[in-house]
Amino acid sequence: MFSIIVKDFDDGYFKLNHHLFFTAGYDMVRGGVTAHSFHNQITFKNANCGLNLHDINYTINKWRMLVKLYLDPQELGTMCARLLHYKSQRKHRNYVPDIGMQFKNRRNVSGACLMSITIGYNEKQGWHCEIFSRASETTMRWYADLILMHVLLREIGSVVGFTTDEMTVYWHMSSLYQSITSMPYFVVKDGQEQWLIDGMEKFLQGKTDDMTHWELSTIKRYKKSFIDQEYSSFRVQRRPMEAYKILKGEMEGKGDVWTRDLTLGEIDINQQLEFSQDEENDCFAAGGYR
Repeated sequence: MFSIIVKDFDDGYFKLNHHLFFTAGYDMVRGGVTAHSFHNQITFKNANCGLNLHDINYTINKWRMLVKLYLDPQELGTMCARLLHYKSQRKHRNYVPDIGMQFKNRRNVSGACLMSITIGYNEKQGWHCEIFSRASETTMRWYADLILMHVLLREIGSVVGFTTDEMTVYWHMSSLYQSITSMPYFVVKDGQEQWLIDGMEKFLQGKTDDMTHWELSTIKRYKKSFIDQEYSSFRVQRRPMEAYKILKGEMEGKGDVWTRDLTLGEIDINQQLEFSQDEENDCFAAGGYR
């Protein structure tokens, strides 16, 4: 369990993973396959994001999948309609109550990772957002989730009237974990490949007493997959291995997917507002929301 405060989504991605790995900030290592931390909160001073999907070897298809799997157009329209209603009321000029939206459920073994989001405004904090995650794999999948949340907040803000620069985000994560398949890639991306090289030499010499189990597992996977190219037939391992080669300039990427150019695809928030506002107006009485 830990709580950290970071500048933005980029800063959060690196600081969270660096803290978890290099300070042994996890609560449990599961068989050298995953390292877990439970009941965590990351506070972002703004919701800006310079991360891009192509940097971790994802294509535009990953983006389309994220939008389709998590966002319900009607839920999104309803949320924006409620935010706009309160924002337009004189008595709510300095306070917009937290309005929530559920992400879509997923019919898989453990369910969706992203659960819900709330947005509100008050004089002390300004615009603020709470995101709730059931679980997050932090080196690859959370990277993509950060991009999704940035674009979602950017698009909602363009309708409601705020920017990601003025949005404080509180991200609550019931369980976060690092995966052995991509852990070596993060260490390299974090500028620490020499640490892996030195650790590999220690491993080959049998001098590993000063290493944690998770550090040793990561070094072994670095040697086996990123150096010796084993497990490349497994898609889950091949993706970070290819991302490593792209980062090193040894392989061309599959095409740029710039976050600044991403939209919510076929979801038109303004169109959804037209469907939602009439229905929402029926819920408002003279004294407020029924």
